[in-house]
Amino acid sequence: MNKMMKYLQFSLVAFLMITIVSCEKVVELDLDDAQQMIVVEGIVHDSIGDNFVLLSKSKSFNDNNGSFEKVTGASVIISDNLGNIFTLSETEPGRYQSSTLEGISGRKYLLNITVSGKTITSESTMPQRVALDSLSYEEVDNPFGGDNESGKKEYRVYTHFRDPLGVVNYYRIKGYNGGVQEKGFLTLNDDLIEGADVDFPLFLSKFEEGDTAVVHLLSVDEVNHRYFSAIEASQDGEVPGNPESNIEGENVVGYFGAYAKSQKAVVITPL
Repeated sequence: MNKMMKYLQFSLVAFLMITIVSCEKVVELDLDDAQQMIVVEGIVHDSIGDNFVLLSKSKSFNDNNGSFEKVTGASVIISDNLGNIFTLSETEPGRYQSSTLEGISGRKYLLNITVSGKTITSESTMPQRVALDSLSYEEVDNPFGGDNESGKKEYRVYTHFRDPLGVVNYYRIKGYNGGVQEKGFLTLNDDLIEGADVDFPLFLSKFEEGDTAVVHLLSVDEVNHRYFSAIEASQDGEVPGNPESNIEGENVVGYFGAYAKSQKAVVITPL
């Protein structure tokens, strides 16, 4: 089977997955300007120095300012089901990190945030890591439309990995170009790729000659999969309201996930 046929098949799978998920829950928009929410973005990876919690406040519906108010001075603690406790330090306004936390597959991680007298909690179990085998790329003819101002050839990057047989897996795939995350992200499960060799394209990401493409294959739990699938289906990766989340607390939205990460890099050179 050639790459284009696989691309079309997986595009259909992604579309069907997004359609099914988006029908599970009606997203209700809260347009009350006085109701400001705390936004939590928390990630534990299976690597040291790559774990963080971001805290900010939502903007009112009519606020066109591009910046978000950071939540400072919070107490942020992450623990696991074996009793290990990690207190995160605020390294910059609204960003909390630990220099010693390293996630381990199979463990449950619990988030506890105390801020302004309120408590926010969440939990996520880190799945087993699924390894990226390799990356490849092929030249494409202006896949995003418009003018190609640089005049350089454009390429689409493919991820290659084997989905483990007999295990339910949920994935996020993120692409980076020179350290900057590419537009959008991909979410998928293994309903139609169980035990298969997967060649999945980053069809939202644009790469040119000389670019360094980095891809993260994240093994995530079901709740995080559903959360990001709803976002992907709603507004191209931007949170429009209150998709289903694993964050518990008063006037709070967002997510907390323990992700097993595999990554590869490739330099785009003319074929």
